Amino acid sequence: MCGSVTKRAAVSVVVPAYNVENYIEQCALSVLNQSYPCCELIIVDDGSTDSTTQILDKLREKNDHVRVIHKENAGVSAARNTGIETAKGDYIVFVDGDDYLAPNFIEYMVSMAQDTGAEFCLSKSCFTRKNEGQTEKERLDVLTPAEATALLLSPTVIVGCWNKMFSRQLLIDKKIHFVTDLFYGEGLHFITTVAQRANCVAVGNQKAYYYRRNNALSATTKFRIESVYNGEKSINQIENELTVSGDDVNDMLLLHRSMYNIGAITKLINNNVKKQYLSDYKRWLKFNRRNIVGILCSKRISMYRKCLLLGGCVSPALMARLDVWRRKKISVDSVTGR
Repeated sequence: MCGSVTKRAAVSVVVPAYNVENYIEQCALSVLNQSYPCCELIIVDDGSTDSTTQILDKLREKNDHVRVIHKENAGVSAARNTGIETAKGDYIVFVDGDDYLAPNFIEYMVSMAQDTGAEFCLSKSCFTRKNEGQTEKERLDVLTPAEATALLLSPTVIVGCWNKMFSRQLLIDKKIHFVTDLFYGEGLHFITTVAQRANCVAVGNQKAYYYRRNNALSATTKFRIESVYNGEKSINQIENELTVSGDDVNDMLLLHRSMYNIGAITKLINNNVKKQYLSDYKRWLKFNRRNIVGILCSKRISMYRKCLLLGGCVSPALMARLDVWRRKKISVDSVTGR
């Protein structure tokens, strides 16, 4: 334990919103109807061109706890930074505009902070599929910065700044913000930075966040090589800025980069642009093949991940076909609404 928190904490919820007219009202109402009321809901409209703007203005008129900030489109990182700068609560929670919260989400996060004194709280689990049940056994772990960084780099936790809660004072004191030139992997960079600077990290396993993944199939139709390069840049930046060390961190960083490379190779194949970006294809495949022995020998990496990486080294085309099947399944099974 890092200590305890006795006073009733105030929580600010920040929602970046861009063209989410079909989802933003459900998102906002899920925040406003929490069992532990937030002190404010800050929605940053990042230059939406659909009816999101009008929906937000109506929500603001009906509720004094809602603050809407309209700004020119500058990306999700800039929008979240605006929320951090505006927030007044003891803690900050980020929710994506097309996701929503279970009624006990804030209460659950605050309870972890109060029980442990952690400046950073998260759950390893969230609702991603229709009719998905709750985690059977509740668990709460308190991790050191190094342990938490390794966990966040592993596939155990879905990357992103949502499904988590951060001490606002920590973000202010350590001058932590989202890097605005990162737009793919910006969440992972942010949470690993916070983890390394927090006093400790509280990790639960209860599901209280609904992560909507039913747009996953569009990933192949909206391919942008700039996004792939930007995600790679995020991983490089994380590695260059590490302030913690250890075998766990090193192994999980290697695993994360290798899994990312498989994803990048798969995108090239499934979008029929492998020949166009052949040098990148060869570079990513060479890295994975060069490091596969170390991965296979690691006791910290699961057999499932070892098989995936080995398959990606032996037959990238097969992995690409499996990815198409996986995305179709995600699209069918994804969380929709209540």
